[in-house]
Amino acid sequence: MNSLQRGWLIIAIVLLGVSGWIWSLRTSPMPPLPVQAVHQPEITQPAKHALPSHKFTREQGFTFIAAMKKAEAIADPLQRCLAYPDPPDSHWTRATVVAYCRYRLPPLLTFEQAQDLIQHGKSAELDRRLAAALQAQLADPASGPLDRIYEEAFQNGSFDIRPTLDAWKRDSPDSAFAYAASGLAYVAMAGDARGGNYIKNTPDAAVTAMDNLLQQADSDLRYAIKLNPKLARAHAGLMNAGNLGYSRHYVDVALHDALVAVPNDFEIYNMAMWTREPKWGGSLAAMDALAADAQPRAKDNPMLRIMLSARPFYEVWNCDCSHDAEMAAYPQAADELILSTDLIRIGKLAADYRNPTMALIYEAEALRFTPDNEEARVNRAYALVDYDEATWAVADLSRLLISSPQNRQALDARAYAYEMLGDYTHAEKDLRALLAMDPREPRPLAQLGDLFVNLAKDWNKGWAVADQLIREQPNNPYGWLLRANIQQEQPRAGLDVTADYLAAHFGQDPNMAKILLHMRAAIALRKHSGIDKRPAAP
Repeated sequence: MNSLQRGWLIIAIVLLGVSGWIWSLRTSPMPPLPVQAVHQPEITQPAKHALPSHKFTREQGFTFIAAMKKAEAIADPLQRCLAYPDPPDSHWTRATVVAYCRYRLPPLLTFEQAQDLIQHGKSAELDRRLAAALQAQLADPASGPLDRIYEEAFQNGSFDIRPTLDAWKRDSPDSAFAYAASGLAYVAMAGDARGGNYIKNTPDAAVTAMDNLLQQADSDLRYAIKLNPKLARAHAGLMNAGNLGYSRHYVDVALHDALVAVPNDFEIYNMAMWTREPKWGGSLAAMDALAADAQPRAKDNPMLRIMLSARPFYEVWNCDCSHDAEMAAYPQAADELILSTDLIRIGKLAADYRNPTMALIYEAEALRFTPDNEEARVNRAYALVDYDEATWAVADLSRLLISSPQNRQALDARAYAYEMLGDYTHAEKDLRALLAMDPREPRPLAQLGDLFVNLAKDWNKGWAVADQLIREQPNNPYGWLLRANIQQEQPRAGLDVTADYLAAHFGQDPNMAKILLHMRAAIALRKHSGIDKRPAAP
């Protein structure tokens, strides 16, 4: 069985072929990523209509892998990003790709580094570094170093960071950077306090907490802008606050003031585009109008061309359509470069819906711009295995597990890659590590049984796992099915007893009924051997 047949199989019934059923434990689909919710208008779906359609071919997948492999050999993240292939048949503007690579990948100041400076009485040094980042951003709007620092370091909704930010404001009472960081953190805290439901489903206490935090955010952000109107992130924070708890007029005024002060900042347009989505009271026409408004400024900041993909992506992401139609529409929606977060979304959705070529391409593009995204790396590894690149997948996941040894999804994916390489020893080791992390999680034990019985043909280990599954998970048929497979294939006595038990306890399941039909036929064929008259246990 090759990787394509095995990796994307759900239920295979070939005589006693239960490996597909057990394998569904590993590859069961998860729901698509939710889009962030705010409490103003109710969600309205775009009108149902025919979507543009384009499907990647396997040949395009192999060609993409060959080009990606060359890029992956480059150690420098920026040069690697620049060397990456674009999605097949896409029309990504090269200047936009170059700008986005440079925007996403430079070294950043982290919150931990900022906190260390503040705690050691060096707030002035922190302000100096941020002022230098602002000057670089104003000189080259596409570089965006200050926007990226605020995105990564100061949009944390945790109350734990509050003492650090308050200490910074005390040490630097005239620092626009300190007040912008504090205001952005308040906005994030307000969103967390409110939760993800619409306002009508949100408890009054949560709404009150959100409103109090938004007042703090409004005060700090406005003071930051008064001190330095060029702080684009402070303007974007006001728009975000407006979408969370204020009016459309509040958002529009914030956008107007932002464009007067910083007319070509990517993050201002990005936040404004979010507020224009139909979900939050805007419209597709408003999204198109904002994207068009941004284009004359793209000569100064090529990343503003990304705004052209906002409406097409939104329309497909929220379409009232089948999975197949949605998947076929994404390549056209991403014909121009889209945000790295949207690349991650498409890649994850393609992985969930078992479209390995799309998962490979879009998770690879996501890693191109956000190489530290672990979920994208795991999903790409599964797709690589599907393209007979299991050795690459193992090496990639092994590097991930050095930095994140408790990443269960990475361990699971590496075990799968080892299986496809026929390296059952290392696959078993990873599955046992998963089991040790949480002995109550049923998947690793079932996967171990699948490994021993259906791949390694290690009947004794498989029998031991089947016994353990039967003992620990009496309402789960997997242990009995593993036992039946051993009794059929080794062969071993007791298949008739196993069939009777499965019929009595799980026979109402239509899939089980099909399996039992084959099982009874196998029992009839081997009656002459007398094997089922022997004791069932070894």
